[in-house]
Amino acid sequence: MNNLIKFFYIFFLFFIFEIISYGFYKLNLLEISHKPKIYLSKDEVPNDEWWTEENLWGAWHIKNGKTRQKRSCYDATYISNEVGARDSSFSLNNLNDIILIGDSFAEGYGVNLNNTSQKYIEDLTGLNVLNFGVSNNFGVVQYYVIYKNFANNYNHNKLLIFFLPSNDFGENDYNNWQGSKRYRPYYKENEDNNYEIFIPSDSIKNYKSKTKKIKKIFKDYFWTSGLFINLNYNYKIYRAKKKHGKDTFSGYFDSKIDQQKATIYFIKKIIKEANIDTYLVSIPRLQDFDKLNKGKNLNDVYWIKSLNDISKNNKNFTFIDLIKYPIPNLEDLYLECDGHWSPKGNKWAAKIISAHLLKN
Repeated sequence: MNNLIKFFYIFFLFFIFEIISYGFYKLNLLEISHKPKIYLSKDEVPNDEWWTEENLWGAWHIKNGKTRQKRSCYDATYISNEVGARDSSFSLNNLNDIILIGDSFAEGYGVNLNNTSQKYIEDLTGLNVLNFGVSNNFGVVQYYVIYKNFANNYNHNKLLIFFLPSNDFGENDYNNWQGSKRYRPYYKENEDNNYEIFIPSDSIKNYKSKTKKIKKIFKDYFWTSGLFINLNYNYKIYRAKKKHGKDTFSGYFDSKIDQQKATIYFIKKIIKEANIDTYLVSIPRLQDFDKLNKGKNLNDVYWIKSLNDISKNNKNFTFIDLIKYPIPNLEDLYLECDGHWSPKGNKWAAKIISAHLLKN
């Protein structure tokens, strides 16, 4: 009898937590708003099912899929087309199209499709952009692999590369990921300035540890999971602040020189093999603007000097460094709770990029 009472007591407590969690969700009281899979509409999937990791380039999206991501400062719906790109159909593809490759900034993370830089560029130039951008730790090696093995199959006469110094230098450095079973490519140096791409032999497509599989069941069926998702999120922020203090790292000025050299190697490889008009857009974060304003010199940075040299010596390559286009209120360019571009930030970038595209 005592065991039965304990069972009902636990069940009652959990039921109360479910009601409280549902109330938090409805009242938008949590930073991350999570809706269990069983309550989603038939045409919608959870975030962790919309992003996949099973292609040669690692992260991608399911085909013809839809998911919604809601945070305190944005509410965005992501829809993928027939090939898995976050874009409208690629069926009407022509020679004047532009291929866009890059990470979450290219994908348009945190905003609806009409507020992405891609759509603003299309509106400003009248040109069609095929968006092959994707989130989930996507780096320059993956830009090369997705362009060579996938995007290059589509008609286009211009290539647009979004480059994020904040994390792109380290995304495909295997030293940062040893022990991970995620299915994604990395680089290794064979000899001076010569790099090989590889996927570790123990990698597993769409990998989930046993712990993550249990968490997945919990997330798919119970509102209470939203509380734990937010607790875990805030704990990670607390740990990061305690370990590193104020976040002052600048990808522009503080990235490791060996990672910079590897990155330039693969950027050169993309430019050479594309053999068309190529535009690389460097995306600054607030920390980068801050260090520049405090006296750091862009001309002293290896990767910037390298891209400037390529731009001078290759008439088909244009380096667009967005850090050179500040506005009075820089914070307005970024989502307050996230750090990706806000609609205003996407439009700001699109105007600068479009001006360069229209020159040629």
